[in-house]
Amino acid sequence: MQASKIFALFFLALLCAAPARAADPIRVAVIASKTGDASTSNQVLFQAARYAVDEINEKGGLLGRPVEILEFDNQSTAIGSKLAAEAAEAAGVDAVIGASWSAHSLAMARVLEEAKIPMITPISTSPEVTGDRKYVFRVCYTDAYQGKVMARFAHDDLKAKTAVVLCNVDRLYSVGLADVFSASFEALGGKVLWRGEYLLDVSDFSGLLETVKTYAPDVIYLPGDYRDSSFLIGQARKMGIDTQFLGGDSFGMRLYDYIGSLAEGAYYATHWSRDSPAPQSLEFVKNYEAKFGEIKQTTIPTTYDAVMLLADAVRRAGTAEKGKVRDALAATRNFMGVTGAIAYAGTGDPEKPAIINRLENGGIRFIREASP
Repeated sequence: MQASKIFALFFLALLCAAPARAADPIRVAVIASKTGDASTSNQVLFQAARYAVDEINEKGGLLGRPVEILEFDNQSTAIGSKLAAEAAEAAGVDAVIGASWSAHSLAMARVLEEAKIPMITPISTSPEVTGDRKYVFRVCYTDAYQGKVMARFAHDDLKAKTAVVLCNVDRLYSVGLADVFSASFEALGGKVLWRGEYLLDVSDFSGLLETVKTYAPDVIYLPGDYRDSSFLIGQARKMGIDTQFLGGDSFGMRLYDYIGSLAEGAYYATHWSRDSPAPQSLEFVKNYEAKFGEIKQTTIPTTYDAVMLLADAVRRAGTAEKGKVRDALAATRNFMGVTGAIAYAGTGDPEKPAIINRLENGGIRFIREASP
């Protein structure tokens, strides 16, 4: 009799505890920069992730559980990113969104791959980030992809025969793009006349640009960050260099913030266009801008897609168990995101087109979708 009473009480305790366990939150770490050099551009990553999670929770969460965000500041450094990833692991998170800069994501990826925690970077484009890893994914394309896209655009659309490449050697992102563009442009029959290199904290590019003048290229490929690219383009225009500038996905409306109309005419590859006619994109623009104002960074829609892709994988897996969520992510074939359809085929890199935009009349003009 006593044993049966104990069993009954134990069974009752289990019944009472089950709803509490079912309501335990699914914990998602968001790692990016709140302090340091990258913080200016990274703040919107946190904002977009919160927005996406709020939307999920307003619709009942995932598998009957709320989603909770844990935010970690990587302090704009690789070591800070490693420490943030270790802190996220220690906190027992189910997945990680981040980071922005490729060097930061690479430091995180090494930790999270070993810990077998799914990671999705919204905007890090270096091929090394995903590499041969099983738990690391991205929703953006890679440097190799966009470098090839811009090389073909320069050769086929702009009819460029010669180019100068200017590379920020302190940024993994810039070096990777410079390498791929150069190799791809020359494979198409173009000629890279010179590769100029500069450091992250430089603000006077006059010496570099005097050398560019002597080569008189058809195009200048500048895969820098928005800040150094702005200063470099601005100085070039003031020195009378009217050569066509081409850039990577770090370009955008922010160039106007630094140099105003001197940014006009620059072409760049990016992950999304505000002018996209896709229903998912139109709805996102309407709702997000009603709350936060004009979307000026592609990090916003790519972060939203990263969170929603994770949510989709959890639903398809039927669990937040890390290994099964990883398998569901890898099996993604036609996820319709704000930035387009996302599919994976054996790697953590999505199959999706790039967008080519042009800075024009104080805004952004959509040119076309492109592939290598």
